[in-house]
Amino acid sequence: MIVVKSKVKEAAKGCNVAGDAAEALNEVAHSLIAAAAKRAEANGRKTIQAKDVFVGDHVVEPMLVVKSKVKEAADGMSVSGDFGEALNSMLVWSVEQGAARAEANGRKTLGARDL
Repeated sequence: MIVVKSKVKEAAKGCNVAGDAAEALNEVAHSLIAAAAKRAEANGRKTIQAKDVFVGDHVVEPMLVVKSKVKEAADGMSVSGDFGEALNSMLVWSVEQGAARAEANGRKTLGARDL
């Protein structure tokens, strides 16, 4: 599991978090890593870098990503030091958007369907 389940609620900012939300977010993380690996390979690199998943400021709290697990999910690719923060930025954004979607639909719980 790349995502720290206990941190998802912190990122959801006041929304409850369903049991399936962390698993769904973990699947999002795996998809982002796979897409980043393809971008790196297309650019002739064997190292996944932050720019392969996110361009912008990478300092976002809370840290949802277990960096040591990212390397395992990268299927033999190397991972740059800033990739974990960039991936985290995308996942926190996904949780915030999902929480807003749940609230817009009159629900107080973030679920897998919101991600």
